[in-house]
Amino acid sequence: MTAGRTAGRRGGLAAIGLPAVLLALAATLAPASSTGSASAVGLATPQEAPAAAPADRFQAGNSRYQAGDHEGALEAWLGLHEDGFESGELHYNIGNAYFRLGELGRAILFYERAKVALPRDESVRVNLELARSLTADQITPLPGFWVPRVVRWAVQLVPRAWLIATLALGYLGLASILLYRLLSTGPPRWTRHAAVVAAALTFVVGTNLLIREFGVGRAERGVILQTEAAVQSAPSDDPSLQLFTIHEGAVVRIDRRSSDWLEIVLEDGKVGWVRAGDLETI
Repeated sequence: MTAGRTAGRRGGLAAIGLPAVLLALAATLAPASSTGSASAVGLATPQEAPAAAPADRFQAGNSRYQAGDHEGALEAWLGLHEDGFESGELHYNIGNAYFRLGELGRAILFYERAKVALPRDESVRVNLELARSLTADQITPLPGFWVPRVVRWAVQLVPRAWLIATLALGYLGLASILLYRLLSTGPPRWTRHAAVVAAALTFVVGTNLLIREFGVGRAERGVILQTEAAVQSAPSDDPSLQLFTIHEGAVVRIDRRSSDWLEIVLEDGKVGWVRAGDLETI
């Protein structure tokens, strides 16, 4: 079930209506499914919300959003977020509320966080693409090397529950084989091969889970939240060192930190330094 389809973006700080073509696009998007997946510019179902009081607060936010009280919904969901409750559905809904209120940068920030938690969710992808299409900076990403793309695809290919079950079976099988070899006076040759296969399976699946669940090896990224941010050639406010400007909603990679400055890399390969307060990490 979705609320009204009008949404805005921030120019100064005044919200304006979406272009008619985008409104038409949003109107064609499917509502939330009964399985708990997110819906485009709509609501995630509360089935995945934390139990007890947090679930009530999550549902209160849903009810306010459906009634058109986007500020009230945002307040309810941000309260949960600030209390330490995290989920892809919560991030997605916060992104929707910010989008409705014209806070484009923060909408993209929370959509990106939802995408980390729900990488296969189509509605998160659609809403993120819609929000990013409204940013002032239309950055064309570099093609990139094919190996990282294949790794990212492989990491997200298998559902999390299957990975956990496979990892548990791998550990169990490896432990059983090693125990058998220790206790048996003459273990057959196949146990050695089975141990190698079980160890390899455990390593591959365990590495996959580390990348997916804990972000091991994942580049740190952030979203520009200022209306306009100066990008410098060095961590300094000297106007003569300014390279260019980027705007609210731009997604960047963070490479280095120096005091309250961050060295960033844009998706088109441009590099420079911005104030740490100009962005928030995903």
